[in-house]
Amino acid sequence: MLGRLLFLQLHPHRQNRDFLTEKVLDMIRMTNVLRSAQAKYRFFDEFLVHIIKNKMKLGASQTGFVVKTHLVALTANEAGRIARSFPMVMMANATAASAVDEFIMTYVALGELDREYVWFRLMLNAIATELMSAVAWGVKLRAYLGAAVSAADALSDAYMINQFYEMGDTGTAKGLMAMVGANAAWQTIIVYGQTQGLKKDRWRTVIFEMLSVFMFVKPGVDAHRVASGAEQLPGAAVGPLQEMVITKVGELFFEAIPG
Repeated sequence: MLGRLLFLQLHPHRQNRDFLTEKVLDMIRMTNVLRSAQAKYRFFDEFLVHIIKNKMKLGASQTGFVVKTHLVALTANEAGRIARSFPMVMMANATAASAVDEFIMTYVALGELDREYVWFRLMLNAIATELMSAVAWGVKLRAYLGAAVSAADALSDAYMINQFYEMGDTGTAKGLMAMVGANAAWQTIIVYGQTQGLKKDRWRTVIFEMLSVFMFVKPGVDAHRVASGAEQLPGAAVGPLQEMVITKVGELFFEAIPG
């Protein structure tokens, strides 16, 4: 709840650095755990400002790859450099929890903060979940990129099947068609298993999911759900992340390895 509150109160002001800093300090003064952390570690407000700003910057000098300082000696400048690396970490991970885990493990000071404050990781998880859903390069990029890659893969398969037929190599063409068909059948089975126990809008969900399978964009749809932190539907067999993993395993087994 602390992470969500920070995001909702502060993220709308991310474009105005001075005002954002003022709002961060206000939140710290009004929250016991944040006030305690700020009193002990004077850089904490700078860290929160850059986490909320979530501005993508490239280059080691900006992202803080070289910050190996322990918590007790960390400066505000170093804390800011660490926080500015968070967007890149989120770009490389499918879920907020995995991004926060990598972020904390990368920096000595964050690991020490995590061990000292039980709420620190939970707060970052909530902020990361909200950021992945809100920022343009987060959920939208992941969804569109996933859908584009899936569609491109389907188009390349169709192109190669046609090429093999034109070359007279019908055996290879039929083999490739069999692999694509097997993967589509596997995804259909996943949809069937996921939707059998749905509590509401079952047929609408079935139709949408089947269309995503036969339009070859289901991996992109799955990526959108995972990146946006979508919750498991009531009655669904597994959650979005588990569904994406199962789909990817089928794609690997039926298409990638045989191909």
